[in-house]
Amino acid sequence: MKKPFITSLILLLLLASTNTHACDVCGCSLGGNYFGILPQFNKNFVGLRWSQAKFYAHMNHDSQYLGEEYSNDTYNKVELWGRFYVSKRIQVFAFVPYSFNNMNGTEQKIKTHGLGDITLLSNIMLLNTGESKTSKFKHTLMAGGGIKLPTGKNNLEDGGLLVNPNFQLGTGSVDFLLSTVYTIRYQKVGFNTEAGYKINTRNNNDYRFGNQFNLSGQFFYWQNVKAFSFLPNAGLHYETAQKHKAGNIEQPNTGGSAVLFTTGIETYSKNFSLGVNYKHPLVQNYNSDAVSSIESRQRWIVSLTYNF
Repeated sequence: MKKPFITSLILLLLLASTNTHACDVCGCSLGGNYFGILPQFNKNFVGLRWSQAKFYAHMNHDSQYLGEEYSNDTYNKVELWGRFYVSKRIQVFAFVPYSFNNMNGTEQKIKTHGLGDITLLSNIMLLNTGESKTSKFKHTLMAGGGIKLPTGKNNLEDGGLLVNPNFQLGTGSVDFLLSTVYTIRYQKVGFNTEAGYKINTRNNNDYRFGNQFNLSGQFFYWQNVKAFSFLPNAGLHYETAQKHKAGNIEQPNTGGSAVLFTTGIETYSKNFSLGVNYKHPLVQNYNSDAVSSIESRQRWIVSLTYNF
């Protein structure tokens, strides 16, 4: 199997994240960035977040001359991120990721680490009845957009050959993000739905990652226990990506879609919050050729933030 093949099986689907919402409820996914449940929506915060996504690729040539091939690929990322209010209705997010990628395959074994692509986002509050004393149902609607900068390396080599674009630390392109988040809450129970779209441009290698779309919905419940507050949540997450292009040629084994079950819990105490989120694939349909298969496996996010 050619070296570029293994890594082309991996999609850049979820980006870092940090969501936006009101009443401390769930946030939004922005084309590869998952926000999760944000702490105290009316406050600034800074924090660290660790995320992990695993993929498995298998290739069966069905030939007596070529054996079966596989690759287990793990993407770990540690992010410094924060949210800052520039006015009562406008908030700005910043994400600075540091990635640790590990490809363990029959034909190629690579480990990379370094600064990833920095993302800047802004959201505006279009509707907010979260503090209303007369409304039984609390509604929040936010929308915004942002930009992803090409700060991560995209020219890493292995054995003198350029590593596949999917395994680089950055895409090498300036990309644009759009998002919207709607939340409805009744007393301690609520539902959050969010959507995000990522528009990718060509990099200096004339390579363009396919545009990405995310849609998710989850129920949540708020519970206070002495000095702690807990917010368990569960729902579904959908993601899809178009095929990548080198020049004008669509690349095989790129793009596809998946539906994942998501569950987690947020814990708040004074100015600190700790969150854990887990995603498990339920249905997946990644583009692959006749001899290949691609599987998305479990994903984790653990975050610690300080609110002020």
